Amino acid sequence: ADAAAYAVGLSRRELAVCSLLAEGSSNKEIADALCISENTTKTHIRHIYRKLNVKNRSEFLGYVEQKGLPGMSTME
Repeated sequence: ADAAAYAVGLSRRELAVCSLLAEGSSNKEIADALCISENTTKTHIRHIYRKLNVKNRSEFLGYVEQKGLPGMSTME
């Protein structure tokens, strides 16, 4: 399952952030869930956006809706 995530260059931590982001969690909720700071969360999100070639949360959610989360099979 991690192969697709690694193919786009996401780390395990970034994949965890992706999952929470896709569920609609706020930066604070992601930080609390992963026991990291909000600044670290923002850094992970910035890296995810760059690697997936999206500019914001809205584009990220569109990417997830269209292609699914990297490393996770789509439910079709």
